[in-house]
Amino acid sequence: MDTNHIIEPERHGFWIAATFTLALLALVLGFASVHRTNIVMAGTQGEIVGLNNKIEKLRADLAVARAAAPAPAPAPAAAPSK
Repeated sequence: MDTNHIIEPERHGFWIAATFTLALLALVLGFASVHRTNIVMAGTQGEIVGLNNKIEKLRADLAVARAAAPAPAPAPAAAPSK
């Protein structure tokens, strides 16, 4: 009779159940992590779109302000040298 087992044969069922439970817990935590990452990513993308809209609005306002500004007066002509 070989008595050199890492896990005793009468405890195989317990170790199978424990391993299955641990694997199931890891799967659930993995799905929860992916779900949380997706939520955070969607929020971040929303913030980026909002900031981009603000930047575009500022650029448009700047372009309107530049177009409405009066043109600078021409420099006076230099006096002829004598």
